[in-house]
Amino acid sequence: MNSGANSGANPGAESGADSTDGDYRVYNNFYGPQYHGRAHFGIATAERPGRARATGLLDGDEIDALLRSYIRPDCFDDAARELSRTGIVVLTGPQGTGKRSGAVALLRETVGPSADYVVLSPDIGLDQLAERTFDEGVGYVVLDRTATAGTTGAGGAAGSTADAAGPSTDFDWRRVRDQLRRHRAHLVITTVHGVAGRSPEAVRHLPWRPPALDKVVRARLVQARLPQDSVDRAVSGIPSRCPIAVVAEAAQRIAAGADPDQAWKEHSGRAPQAVQEWFDAEEERSLREIAEVTTLAFAPGIGRRAFESLQDLLERLLGPVYFTPEADTADGAAATDATGPTGQAGAAPDGQGPQQRRRARPVDRRRSLSRNALITTEMQVYGATTREVMVFADAELRRWVLQALWRDHPTEYWDAVRHWLDALVGADPDPALQLSIASGLTLLGHIAFDEVVQSYLDPWARGESGEIGQTLAVYVLWYMCLEETQAAAALTLARTWAQSLHPTLRGTALIAFSGQLGVTFPTDAVKWLWAVLRSGALEKRAEREHGLRAWAQLFLTLVDCQEDAGIVLDALAHRIRKEQRTRSAAYSATGLLVLETTLWVFTATERLSGRPAVARHLADRPEEADVVAELWAAILCYRPLRRNALSALLVAARGLPAVTSDPTAAAARLGHALAAALPQVEHPLLTSELGRLAVSRPTRATGPDCVATLLGALNSAKDTHPR
Repeated sequence: MNSGANSGANPGAESGADSTDGDYRVYNNFYGPQYHGRAHFGIATAERPGRARATGLLDGDEIDALLRSYIRPDCFDDAARELSRTGIVVLTGPQGTGKRSGAVALLRETVGPSADYVVLSPDIGLDQLAERTFDEGVGYVVLDRTATAGTTGAGGAAGSTADAAGPSTDFDWRRVRDQLRRHRAHLVITTVHGVAGRSPEAVRHLPWRPPALDKVVRARLVQARLPQDSVDRAVSGIPSRCPIAVVAEAAQRIAAGADPDQAWKEHSGRAPQAVQEWFDAEEERSLREIAEVTTLAFAPGIGRRAFESLQDLLERLLGPVYFTPEADTADGAAATDATGPTGQAGAAPDGQGPQQRRRARPVDRRRSLSRNALITTEMQVYGATTREVMVFADAELRRWVLQALWRDHPTEYWDAVRHWLDALVGADPDPALQLSIASGLTLLGHIAFDEVVQSYLDPWARGESGEIGQTLAVYVLWYMCLEETQAAAALTLARTWAQSLHPTLRGTALIAFSGQLGVTFPTDAVKWLWAVLRSGALEKRAEREHGLRAWAQLFLTLVDCQEDAGIVLDALAHRIRKEQRTRSAAYSATGLLVLETTLWVFTATERLSGRPAVARHLADRPEEADVVAELWAAILCYRPLRRNALSALLVAARGLPAVTSDPTAAAARLGHALAAALPQVEHPLLTSELGRLAVSRPTRATGPDCVATLLGALNSAKDTHPR
């Protein structure tokens, strides 16, 4: 699988395929606009760079968005009293009940609006919480905490209870509660997992229920100063059993000026009813019709010819599920017409001879598709051309079709679907089809997560369907990260792969953590990338380079997403400082691994432009110059890596004019920081060697000479920072 990063440390590093759409910026291997209903799923534009990190400090805008017009449910006061009394409370309940906004509202009520609120990883274990140093007066929240510690991963490795969330005792909860009290901090945990058996006495687990939906809508619309008749009309149109998240989103659109009827239609619509009516028609749906909606559920947005080819293959695999040897002649004719006159699944049933098979008409799939009320066509523009593609008549139909198929069809049907998808993966599908399959499995995961993991993700991540299968397994995790309700599950699954003894599973985890999963959970990504790299499991050179490349790719991805790539650098700097404090002379094996990882990170370049990611990081975050210089000083002072470190420094300095409007200031900052980080004896050596290297590698680039600026700043600071 392509990592999408280039590295000077390894000129042969793999790179991704080219994106053909200049208006879109996509991360890692998310290429081009991908069809997900009628929405572009997973696409990032200049205005919307995809879902940001799910952990860390909550900023004021996010808090305001969560709590704007917040309505307290009946259980709020009870939870607030418990949080104030013990410092911790656990909110349990299904997705869509408002636990996230409820957790933040509880913290605001308890620790005050001016305090900091920090979101911790959903994969954190109670041992980690009990040993954590909390900041006094800060509110902490764990959203969608998982419960999988001590379970066996896909590769047979048992997860560690110290590193993952999972089954716990009252003693475990008591330790967490006492630690919070000791530091005078507060913690709210949300989870979809209820308490199995007796509830812990030390920490209260409260079932969370959403507030009345009409109150939520009224509060938002009154705050927007809508006329009373518009408020009443919007309230009267609330669909029954509508999740509070959907209600809040629709109310926001109505407050912004949308027509209430249209807003409710778009958010709830007739999709569930239309799908139910289609499946419950008086005449039972034929194999061909089931194959049509199944094919479209996993491959929307493709052309007619490609669609019919996929449908034909699926029909052949579904044939044995829908027709038995006892079928009468009429059923047999239908089977032949549906699956074709030849082939195993399409063989004529008993009672049809060769002459009758020869007279069978060609399968007219296009006429059948035109009669399917759930399916239509759409013209999509690709550059200067347009093409007709198959789509659902409504964007929401895809999700409800998958739900109906899972509910009403037997295991044999899903076995056939699995064989069909495996066959598609084995046929080397193009990137667009890969992403369509991945998004379909993501939607299926909402309904049948175990089926998706056991039948597709685990086998593909183990390499049973080759590199394409690995790629698709990673894509599904990345798609899951774009949805708040599935991101925690994606993190947990990737963690089990990273802990596995299976080398291919570990490799798939490295890829997953270096992309969108790392953007959503950067601290967890750094933790598990280092755990895999340091464990010694990557014994072969190719596997080791794969681990190093994953670090470089994570840094590049975070820089590209305009997220805090300093998390990667801080983790490396922390380990180098620890090594320098404890080593007597030579670096340990761990220290050398940190230095090598740092070099890979500093040589990572953007795939299309070739610009060094570290130059862009310095331009975007000037305050990071000190830690960058500290890391560069470490690899410059280690002679076996010095030549490559000098080369990377030259490339980074020359790359500054392309990423900032003031490259001279950026180069001077880096030069001053290097002067402070390097021993005094290294200053003239660096000036001499970097100067000679720059002369030996002339550049055609115009603009300021940032290499000279950097060296000038280094030399001017030699008396200011004696070492």
